[in-house]
Amino acid sequence: MPPFSFQALVRAEARSQEAAQGFLNLASLAATSQSDMTALLAQLMLYPAVPMSMARIANIERAQMLVESPSRAALLRFLSAWQGVLHTTRASPECKGVIRWAIDVDPLNI
Repeated sequence: MPPFSFQALVRAEARSQEAAQGFLNLASLAATSQSDMTALLAQLMLYPAVPMSMARIANIERAQMLVESPSRAALLRFLSAWQGVLHTTRASPECKGVIRWAIDVDPLNI
């Protein structure tokens, strides 16, 4: 928890829980496979996607993925670079059914 570590929560909403978690895990895998993010990933911890505590609201399934780093600068640089990966992943055919995603830096609820 801050100030000892800095966190960001990436949330996804989709028609099914599998689609929401699959989108987050696919985006995480895409980030780890990019060579230009290797230095940033060494300073981060990407946790696997899990359902949110209130996983379903209005027939929409919600999932989340925690990103944690001891360095705020490294976290923000990664999130800035990762947004392009998230947009690309969202547009891929494997992520059919994903409605939207959002990034929450220093989340109050996990």
